[in-house]
Amino acid sequence: MKKLALLLVLAPLYAHGLAPFGLDWGEDVSRYGEVKRQGDELRVETHALPKSLSLANDYVLYADKQHGLLKVTMTSKIYGLYDDYNQDFNFIKQSLMDSGYQTTEFISSEMSSYKCVLQGSCSGKRWYGFVGDGTNVALEQLAKTRQDAFIKLTFKAPKLLQIEAERENLKQLKQQDQMNSDRLAFD
Repeated sequence: MKKLALLLVLAPLYAHGLAPFGLDWGEDVSRYGEVKRQGDELRVETHALPKSLSLANDYVLYADKQHGLLKVTMTSKIYGLYDDYNQDFNFIKQSLMDSGYQTTEFISSEMSSYKCVLQGSCSGKRWYGFVGDGTNVALEQLAKTRQDAFIKLTFKAPKLLQIEAERENLKQLKQQDQMNSDRLAFD
């Protein structure tokens, strides 16, 4: 049943270039819960969206005043590290691909309790993709201990990717200016 619900949530949305879970990129996020502000970023944590997934524990919506909704993160229910949550991971990945997402990268790493305990956190399989309208997605298996593994799904709007690229270019320009200024100190 949960697999059918996931397919119904994902399939029609990406064909039309909409945000996942019945949302629209650029919309006002305040209608989904209490807005928390962190500088220019607006953040809403919620347990329900217009089209929720049965395996979802919660969602975080990220926005700014100028552009509205820019990013959506879904965190699944908690699995034990030895639970078989590969099935849910693989189903989500296949559903995304069936709805038009193309793979940009897949990392087939297995989590081990040894690694998670020593490092304090670890990641397993990771799949990254994009769809024709420019929306990017990251699907990850994550854990902090062997008792709290989960699946994380992050969607980024095309506008956010553009904003991030502009910020990175500005950062590189500032670094180049600083290097040029430092070179003048030796003239």
